Amino acid sequence: MSDEQKPDPINKTNRHAIHRGDRTMKLFASIVVLSLLASAVAHADDAACDRIQDANAKTGSSGVQMKSTGYDFARDTPAIYSQGDRTCSYLRDEAVAGQPAAVYREQYRYGSGSTDATIWIAKTSGRLLREEQDGDIVGKGRGHIAYRWTVAKP
Repeated sequence: MSDEQKPDPINKTNRHAIHRGDRTMKLFASIVVLSLLASAVAHADDAACDRIQDANAKTGSSGVQMKSTGYDFARDTPAIYSQGDRTCSYLRDEAVAGQPAAVYREQYRYGSGSTDATIWIAKTSGRLLREEQDGDIVGKGRGHIAYRWTVAKP
């Protein structure tokens, strides 16, 4: 048989199989990329949570001024913090009282309620400068607590 007379090895059935294979590979590649992105986000959240935890340990409660409004949810937070789901994220950079700070968000969710905090951490010392926290406790109410640290040594 000459080349002109040989049957096309990629007939209609084979073309459909190849097309399905291409779609399967594209779907698989998309899943891999999405998994990697989700993993990167999880690592970023872990790093943000670590920075918040380190700042809390460095700063402690000395020099803090606290003002609360609405329901006083502070007594409800131990259960939410110990049993709830925690997420953290970096938001932006800005200054607090002239000090450069990194701003983070920390959220806890649990069946009995939730908290959502915006936290300012000094870039030079790693200490807390400010925190604005909202709490929503099921069946009890909502509240807000504002924290300011007067002693933030570099």
